[in-house]
Order: sequence, then C-alpha cells, then structure tokens
Amino acid sequence: MKFFNISVLILVFTISLSCQKNENIGETEGFIHAKGNRIADGSGSEILLKGVGLGGWMIQEGYMLGTHGPQHEIREFLTSLAGEQATEDFYEDWLTYFVNEADIKQIADWGYNSIRLPMHYNLYFDEGGQWLPDSKGLELTDKLLEWCEKEELYLILDLHAAPGGQGNNRDISDRREGESLWTSDKAWDMTIKMWYELAKKYKDEKWIGGYDLLNEPNYDFDNTGDPKGCSCTENKPLLDLFETLIDTVRAVDKNHLLVVEGNCYGGNYKGLETLANYDPQNNLAFSFHFYWGSNTPASIQSMLDIRDRYNVPLWRGEIGENSNSWFTNMAELMNQFQIGWANWPWKKINNLDGPVIIDPIPGWDKLMAYKSDSSNPKPSQTEAQETLSQLIENIKLENCRLMHDVAYAYLNAADGEGTRAYSSHKIPGTIFMTDYDLGKISEAWYDTDYQNTSGKSSNTAWNKGMHYRNDGVDIWSTSDAQSNGYYVGKIEKDEWLQFSMEEVRSGTYSVIIRAKSPNSDNGTIMLSIDGQPLFIEAVSIPKSNDWQDLKVENINIANGQTLRVGFPDGGFDLSSIRFVVE
Repeated sequence: MKFFNISVLILVFTISLSCQKNENIGETEGFIHAKGNRIADGSGSEILLKGVGLGGWMIQEGYMLGTHGPQHEIREFLTSLAGEQATEDFYEDWLTYFVNEADIKQIADWGYNSIRLPMHYNLYFDEGGQWLPDSKGLELTDKLLEWCEKEELYLILDLHAAPGGQGNNRDISDRREGESLWTSDKAWDMTIKMWYELAKKYKDEKWIGGYDLLNEPNYDFDNTGDPKGCSCTENKPLLDLFETLIDTVRAVDKNHLLVVEGNCYGGNYKGLETLANYDPQNNLAFSFHFYWGSNTPASIQSMLDIRDRYNVPLWRGEIGENSNSWFTNMAELMNQFQIGWANWPWKKINNLDGPVIIDPIPGWDKLMAYKSDSSNPKPSQTEAQETLSQLIENIKLENCRLMHDVAYAYLNAADGEGTRAYSSHKIPGTIFMTDYDLGKISEAWYDTDYQNTSGKSSNTAWNKGMHYRNDGVDIWSTSDAQSNGYYVGKIEKDEWLQFSMEEVRSGTYSVIIRAKSPNSDNGTIMLSIDGQPLFIEAVSIPKSNDWQDLKVENINIANGQTLRVGFPDGGFDLSSIRFVVE
C-alpha cells in the first residue's frame, strides 16, 4: 500500500512547523467548536447539532433511487438508454433542483439547526484531477452556505466520495473498480488538496459548522479478511491520512471544528485514539454512524468510553432508515448523553423513512426493472428521456411529499412535546383511521411491531404496509372511493389509535365503521372519548372480503377532546369511522 509521496511529506513537514500544539487555546469565538468533550456554539454554550444529511444530491447512492451500484454505473446505464446529451442534462438539472432554497427553509422551519453536505470530489476537480476554483461544486456549496446563513443553520462539509474511493463499498463513494484512495498517490494528493482549498476559502465563515474529513472509511488495512475494516486494530494508513488532513487544514484555518470517522463505517477507532489530542487547536470531534440497533446506553457505550477517556466530543453524523419510534428513541438517547446527530438522508424515491419523499413514476420503475434484469421490457430512447425529465420535476420540493411525522419524531416527540393532531377532526364528520395523532408509541398510538433493531437494513417487519406514514401502524393503499386512499390493516389484539379532536358537538349519533375482514370474524372495536366508552360492549367485525359499513345507532356523545379507537381483538382492516347526527 502507498500512503505518502515525496510532495506530501514536504507539505506535511512545512505545515507542522507552523502548527505547534497549544494546550491552552481558548474558545473559538463565533464558531462551532469543541469544549472539553462537548460541542459548543460561537458563544461558548453547549449545542446539540440536530441536522439533516443532504444525501442523494452531490452523489447518488443506488438504493436511494430504487436500484444499486455506484453513481458512475447508474449514469452509464442511463446514457445507454437516453443518450449522452439527455443524461448530461439530467445530471445538471439534478444538481440544480434536488436541493434549493425552499429545501433549506423547510429544514429550518421544522426545527433542525444544521445540515451535513455530502460532497463528491468530482464536482470540485476537472477530469485530470486539477482543482477548479470556479467549479460546480464550489458554486453549489456557496449557494447552500448563503441559504444556511439566511436560515441560521450550521453547514458541515462532508467528503462523502473521496478521490479513488475511501473503502470497499463502491456505492457510498462512487469508487471505480481497481481504484482506491489507499493505493494511489494522485488520489491521496487530491484529497489533501481539496481540504486545503476548502479550508482556505471558508476559514472565516461562521455558519460553516465544521469539516467532516472523510465519510465512513471501510478498508481492511490490517489484512484481517474483513473488507469493511471492522476487525482492524491498527488502522495506520487512516491515522496517517487524518493527521495529514488536520495539519493541512490548520495551516490555513484555525477556526473550524474538525470531524474524523473511524474505520468500519465510523465504528472502529482502534489505533486512531491519538487523534483526539492531535489537533493543535484542540477543536476536533469523533463521529460515529449507527443504524438498525437498539437505542440503549449499552449500544453506544464504546463511544461514550472513548469520549470520557480521551476528552473528545462525539457526533452521530448519520442515523435513519427506520421507524418514527426508532428516531424518537434515538434522539432521546442522544439528548440524555448530549450528542448531536444528523438524520440520513433528505430525499429518497418512494421511501417513508426520510423527511421528504420523491414520488415514483412508472417510467422510472420500468428503467430500474430493465437495469435489474435485461429480460424485462427495454424502454425506448424517447421513453427514457421523458422519464428523466419527469423525475427532475418530481425532485423539486413543491412536487415532493413532506413527511411531517418523520420530522416530528426526530425533533418534537423526542423533546417531550407529546401528541399533536395529524389533521383536523370533528364530530359530526368522518375520521380516517390513518390520520391518528402525531406522537410516540403508547401516547398517540400502539402497535405490536414498531421498529427495526435487527441490525439489518432489509428488516421492515415493523411496518407491513409501508404506505402513507412511518410509524409502526400498518397502512396500505386502497382504491375504495369512500377512503382517503389508505387504510389501517393487519390489526392485532390490543392495538389502538388516538385522535385529538378540533370539535366534538354533543348529540345523538349513528356511528358507521368502514371495515373488512377477509380471514376472521373475531375482530372487535371499541370507541371512547376522553376515557368514556361510547359503546356498552365492543362492536364485532364480521368476516368480509369487501369493505362494509357497520352501523351502530343511538350513541350519545358529549363534548370531548380525544377520541381513542381500540381493538380488543384484531384480525381485520379499518378505513374510517363516520359520526352522523340522528
């Protein structure tokens, strides 16, 4: 393995002369910075960075598009169908419209305070590897910083796709076969050059929250047989690179927080512990990424031990791809231990677990089906071009679906706000069961399966329907004309839903329950308002393959604020409940 060349050794020696260790440096006035083993804002007050990672913008990871593979392979595939110019236009438009000022305003309006920008090196260099002072990457970064400053959001720059690729996972770094950051002098030098130029350009920008120097290294430096690098105990090349990058940045920028990530996607810090005290400004944090595990103190104990032992702040730079309950539990745990986080990612195609959904289109599904298996129908060039144009329209925020429940789970529920009405409900009127309250499990709703702690990304058993909302409540789509397009299904015993009411008008009502039960006649339903049952006994749901209206007459209702729909016995599907004045 090649780790340094002569030019880099000279650079490091020169920089080291100007970067002498200062153990007594004070707070970095006006800038996000390390303060002992916590992160503080520009005034010195501790801050929890609660952010969003703009995944999918500067670098496309295949799974976000409903496929797999690195971006360059996806691009080559699209070129083969749509043609070179149409694909070139598509990628130019993608960069223009995927993130815009409206996106940043929405992030701020929801209550996030920071943004992590995953950068692709190829937007900052020409094809020969020369730095471009007027590059597309810098143009986009400048615009983003302007929007962040306007909305008072901290922007953390993240080298997500490093020259050559920082690990064996090709999708997250757009690595080409046969290339590697760890075996190429050119890739190594470009990485150093990139951070030198970025630090020099942004050194005085106080809304830059920090520099995340290298996303998720995953490389078997110690030849352990584990390609992810999780078994490495020395990680010497990674240590060398981080030391070089720290020296490089500090030669021109003594203001900004530096963030390093361990091997094994940020989880393996063996051999890297000395980085905690390497920065001459004492302004460095360790980042770890964590998906699909339990949100317990034990799950992060190894990182807490590192924080305490080496007096270094922690940042959970990526989390996500789970249920709302998991997000809330994660954020509560991070609040408990004063660790900031950034949820991943901002937008994905037809996936409920992010803040914003890009609606799928049939043409894109056809393209991806053909990419997956060439025996599927091949789209024509015209079809491919029309699909790319339509997808560009769909990625604009005004054409996306905002997942308010996801943002609520990360921010409001985790901070103890409690429940909030998802939509307006009135009696008399129709209440759609999918519009139950925003809030935590056992406060706004209860479902038997509600999160993924399996350790595997593919386990979505916590949501069997995967439509409309991202809680454990199982929701499917329906063409029933009397629905809102969705229904709650696979109802199990003792589950329940809560609805905060805008208005409950006292009177005598007929209650009409719209349900179906293809496989059972044992299901029952019970309603209560402010804890007072509306029925003398639970209403039985007869077996039926089709939607049916079950009418219960002569129900007296007084004023109230909260309707609860409970299921003493499950085995059926439920669309809505209507309250009609008799």
